[in-house]
Amino acid sequence: MCFGGTGNAAAAAQAQEAQRAAQIAQNVTNINSAFANRGAQYDQYKDALQGQYQTELTRQQGIAARNNKFALARSGLTGGSAAVDAGKLLSQDMQRGTINAQQQVQGSVAKLQAADEATRQQEISLAQGGGDIGDAAIQTANGLRANIGNAQTNNVTQSLGNVFGDVATNYTNMNTAAALRRGVYAGSARAALYGAPAGSLGSLGGSGASTPGSLG
Repeated sequence: MCFGGTGNAAAAAQAQEAQRAAQIAQNVTNINSAFANRGAQYDQYKDALQGQYQTELTRQQGIAARNNKFALARSGLTGGSAAVDAGKLLSQDMQRGTINAQQQVQGSVAKLQAADEATRQQEISLAQGGGDIGDAAIQTANGLRANIGNAQTNNVTQSLGNVFGDVATNYTNMNTAAALRRGVYAGSARAALYGAPAGSLGSLGGSGASTPGSLG
C-alpha cells in the first residue's frame, strides 16, 4: 500500500508537471501568434510615416521656393545665373531632405520592431515562469498596441528639422545685399542732391556746420 501510494503521488506530480509544461508551451504559442499580422502593420506604419514626412518636405519646399523667388526679385536677379544657382541649391536641399526622411522612417520602424521584440521576450519570460498570466495572446496584443501608439507620437517636423537651411541662408544673403545696394543708391541720390560725391557724405555735414553762412 505504501509503495502504491508513493507511485500514485509521483504519477500525479508528473502529470501536474506535464500539464504545466503544456500550458507554458501553449502560452508561448499564443504570444507568438499575436505577431502573425505584425509585418503588415509595420508596412502600414511605414507608409503612413513616409506620407507625413513627404507632406512636411513639400511644405518646407514651398516656403523656401517662395522666399527664394521674392529674394531674387528684390535683388533684381530673376532669370540670371544667380537664379539658376538658387534653383540648384533648392533641389540639392530637397534631395538631402528626402534621404534624411527615408532614414528617419527606417529608424522609426526599427525602433518599433525593437519595442515589439522586447514585449515578446517579456511575455515569454512571464509565461515560462509558470505563473498565471491570463490570456497570453491578449496580453501580448495589448503590449503591441501600446508600442505602435507610442511610435505614432513621433514628431515629424522636429525629427526632420529645417531641410532648406542652405536656401534660407542664400536668400537671406541676397536680401542683405539688396538692402545694402538700396542704401548705396539712396546715399548717391542724396549726394547728387547736395552737389557732393557719394563718398564725401560724412564731410558734407561737417563742412556745413563750420561755415553756415557760406550757403547764403
